[in-house]
Amino acid sequence: MYFFKSKLRIERIAPGLVSFLILFFVQSSCSSLEQNKENDAQPEMILGIFGGMGPEATAEFYRQIVKLTPAEKDQDHIPTLIYSLPQVPDRMASIRYQDLSIVPYLVEGVTRLENAGASFIAIPCNTVHYFFGYMQDAVSIPIIHMIRETVNEVAEKYPDIKDIGLLATTGTIETELYGNEFAEEGFRVILPDEEIENEKVMKAVFGIKAGTSKKINEDLLAEARQNLVEKGAKLIVLGCTEIPLAFNSERVEIPVINATEVLAKKAIKLYTELVKEND
Repeated sequence: MYFFKSKLRIERIAPGLVSFLILFFVQSSCSSLEQNKENDAQPEMILGIFGGMGPEATAEFYRQIVKLTPAEKDQDHIPTLIYSLPQVPDRMASIRYQDLSIVPYLVEGVTRLENAGASFIAIPCNTVHYFFGYMQDAVSIPIIHMIRETVNEVAEKYPDIKDIGLLATTGTIETELYGNEFAEEGFRVILPDEEIENEKVMKAVFGIKAGTSKKINEDLLAEARQNLVEKGAKLIVLGCTEIPLAFNSERVEIPVINATEVLAKKAIKLYTELVKEND
């Protein structure tokens, strides 16, 4: 409205000036838009998160990324693409029955992130790393191996502790994803008793996924933790991304390594390294 009022005033003073001013305004606006477009540089490095296994664990992983990134303002945080695909078939059943129908879902997840511009990928699910090779072979960008990084974290921080208690899904335990990696580094993995694994750990994992009372799941995991301590564990690894959501570390007198946090730290470190390499 202000422009048209001004236009009327200008026409009374200098009718021939109006067309020039409008043309100048349009040209200046277009030039400004082009300049802004050129200045909107795309981020050189982007973290890709393949999630949905499960959704709440994915949200927690991204929360860890935000919390652990040394940022003072929004612009200091890591450019991130998150692809959550809850429809990925049950990982434990896929492993137990050697059902490879899960593979297309996993390949689709990582390739979609690569095609969208991700520079590397983190997958906040321990059990799905049984299929790590299929996913890494499907893309040309690196995928962080969550389990390997967790074992490395233990080896670097606690080299003198050799008895490692593991809280994980039965799928992760049965495939010895952690067992094999720890054995290569000279550690002994201590597992919960079978009844404890089924009635406490897995019940808590499924309870967390279903959104049941945190207190109930916390108590179940506390019993599983105590079982590991009684069996000689000197350190506990939380090897399932749901477990940290209901595990009270304050009630534990021995060190606890959270694989979700380890993955977040590695993702931040890798992002920083890649940015420096491309400067």
